[in-house]
Amino acid sequence: MFSLTLENGNGDVTKLICFDALCDAIREAERAQTKYRQASCALARVRAKLDRAVEQAYEQQSFAPLGNLFDEEEAALAVCERAKAQLTSAQKRWRNMGAALAYEKELMLAGRWSRKRLN
Repeated sequence: MFSLTLENGNGDVTKLICFDALCDAIREAERAQTKYRQASCALARVRAKLDRAVEQAYEQQSFAPLGNLFDEEEAALAVCERAKAQLTSAQKRWRNMGAALAYEKELMLAGRWSRKRLN
């Protein structure tokens, strides 16, 4: 469950953030960060391998075997870019939920709603 609905007594309805949903968003961001870090490391390994192969091919004047390495780098780059997009999305969700929770806390501390009715 991502939110609760609260009526403040005047007929105004407000969506509240569940603390569990915020924790889920944090875990999602952490998983996305781990995936991005792994994808970035994999890309760095492929590029290092490609650099060594290019140097060797230059020395031997034989560039035919490089095609597979370029394909491998392109695939690793695509995985890295997807992981980065997922990380950005997860971090945005986490920040937005944190901001909403802070706003709810601010309203609660201002006395607008009973503490018993908030998360």
